[in-house]
Amino acid sequence: MCIVKLIAIFFTDQLRLEGMPQEEAIEKGSEIRFLRVVLTSLTAIGGLIPLALNPNPQISPLALVLIGGLISSTVLSRIGTAVKYKLIPPTTVSNN
Repeated sequence: MCIVKLIAIFFTDQLRLEGMPQEEAIEKGSEIRFLRVVLTSLTAIGGLIPLALNPNPQISPLALVLIGGLISSTVLSRIGTAVKYKLIPPTTVSNN
């Protein structure tokens, strides 16, 4: 998830360099990048569902923990990245 956050921050910085206000850049940057995060997480969760439904007592709990981790990290990446960017905005340097 760290790379996803870096890409979202770079994209938000790019929007700010184009002249967009910080609030709007955070909203738009987070929204556009979040779709890719959700689709990736849903794909992984879909692959783990057969393991979660497995009657084996060693495999099923592990799959459930992985699914919970994917859901929580997806939600936290959406909220946490925007909040951190707003609290500690990186300095942007224009090419003028």
